[in-house]
Amino acid sequence: MKRLTIFLALVSLAAAAPLKLGKPLALKQPTAIDKLAASPEDYVGKTVQVKGRVTDVCRKMGCWMHIVDPVSNAMIRIKVRDGEIVFPKDSPGKMALAEGKLVKLELTREQAVAQAQHEADENNRAFDPKSITGPKTIYQIQGSGAVILD
Repeated sequence: MKRLTIFLALVSLAAAAPLKLGKPLALKQPTAIDKLAASPEDYVGKTVQVKGRVTDVCRKMGCWMHIVDPVSNAMIRIKVRDGEIVFPKDSPGKMALAEGKLVKLELTREQAVAQAQHEADENNRAFDPKSITGPKTIYQIQGSGAVILD
């Protein structure tokens, strides 16, 4: 019985351990997601770290995740090259830290429709191309490392 108790305690500790993905995080403090959203041009090309709750993950390849600040509800997308990091599909609802370079993507309407259709297909969601009315600018983090906290 004593061994079983020790085993269960170890399994519990292992389950609570943070999951580290990609390169180790280098920055000491995260930047608030709402601060990035308010003035993204100030951060384009710079390495940033964000902290928030994971709300969505690519269901096909684990190549992106959305992180939302629990206070402001501001959202940022973390995108990695396919296979470089695989964000776990069970991450939604968990807190995470992510780090990488903030990039600016300027999409034509056609590119925005294709990107939204691709994301919908990956997650088995319906998508109406008419919901994209024109060109779109997206700011996202080209992820280099992340830690899923709980």
